[in-house]
Amino acid sequence: MGDSFSNMLSRRNQRADVYSQADFWNEKARNYDGSAVSMWKNQALNACYEREQFAFIDKAIGDPKGLHILDMGCGTGRLSRHLTSQGAAVEAFDFAEETIRIAKAQDPSSSIRYRVQSSFDISEVSTFDVVAAIGNLTVACKTPADVETIVRLVHRALKPGGRFIVVEPFHDSFLSRVLRLTTAGYADILTRNGFRVDARKELHFWPARLPLCLAAWPRPLTVTGYYAGQALLAAGGQWLGLGDYKGVAATRAG
Repeated sequence: MGDSFSNMLSRRNQRADVYSQADFWNEKARNYDGSAVSMWKNQALNACYEREQFAFIDKAIGDPKGLHILDMGCGTGRLSRHLTSQGAAVEAFDFAEETIRIAKAQDPSSSIRYRVQSSFDISEVSTFDVVAAIGNLTVACKTPADVETIVRLVHRALKPGGRFIVVEPFHDSFLSRVLRLTTAGYADILTRNGFRVDARKELHFWPARLPLCLAAWPRPLTVTGYYAGQALLAAGGQWLGLGDYKGVAATRAG
């Protein structure tokens, strides 16, 4: 445990350099190939995160059947497969080549169109009904100006009335990944660039996450600890703002 905590602190001190490199994500994808999620060693915690993140995206989209959706920074394709299973036509990209290889291998017969690409290279115009991302902006972007660049590209890529839905660890603190930006700061960028913010939600109580992510704790312990944290987060008050990730849904206004 002590070694794991020390390693986590060391990675956090270097995260701006490490997390922005494709090699880091390629290695994580190789280490967690198959059904595992390459977030933390504790797969039960990863499952709790994924369940809540997908629920936020599902609610923001509504019925995805027949919609043309771009999964931005798709990793190994878990969200892409989830949306495709509900009838969406999905395109997906990631800047880490190994993650795309694994995504394709998960379901070789899938209709999902995967490609290796950076978020800064989105070139489509009025193409997508939805652009969705989990943990992409806070790794791909080093500054708020970088976020603004991608937001403008997404605005151009969406059809009028299209939706931009992200689930990101927005923080301006030691919890930040590469990007240091609050949810309010992100919302301001959206509204300056032709979006209407429709929904914001705090996800995952981070004081519970810190110990739970350090080891592959038994599932009952993990689930109990996770949902105890969720209850505090839902209570609001002094616990408000302690979400590890934030869900933000916006609509292209023009």
